[in-house]
Amino acid sequence: MDVSLAALADYALVDKSERLSIIGIFDRIYANNVPVVHKSAYLVLILQSSRGDLGRDRDIRVEITDQDGRIIAGPIEANVRIDGNPITPPSMNMVLHIEQLPFPAFGPYSVAIFIAGDLKKSIRLELSEMPPDSD
Repeated sequence: MDVSLAALADYALVDKSERLSIIGIFDRIYANNVPVVHKSAYLVLILQSSRGDLGRDRDIRVEITDQDGRIIAGPIEANVRIDGNPITPPSMNMVLHIEQLPFPAFGPYSVAIFIAGDLKKSIRLELSEMPPDSD
C-alpha cells in the first residue's frame, strides 16, 4: 500500500459515496508568538492498495515531529481493511482530524505517514512568525 496524496487542510471529508472534499490545503501556519496550539487541522490521505493488500488489515500511524525528530503530536493510529476487486485494487480516501496541535517553536516540522511500520510519505509543515502589517 502506498500514499498517493498527503495534505494538511483546514477541513476535509469523505461523503457516503466515498468522494473526497478538501478545503484550504496548507503547508505553513503563522503565529504571533510561541509556544502556540493550532486548534484544528485535517490530514488527508489517498491510499493506493495492491493485490497483495486485498483481504488484509493495514495499520496506519502518523507522527508529527520537529526539526530535531522529536515527536510533538501523535502517534495518531488507524487500521484499515482492504477489500475490493483483485483486477483493479482499490484506492481509499482517508481523513484524520488533528485537534490541539502544539508547536513549541517557529521552524520546520514534518508529518510522517507510516503503513505497517514503513515510512510511506512525509510532508513538510512550517510554523512562521506572523509578518508585520504592511501599511
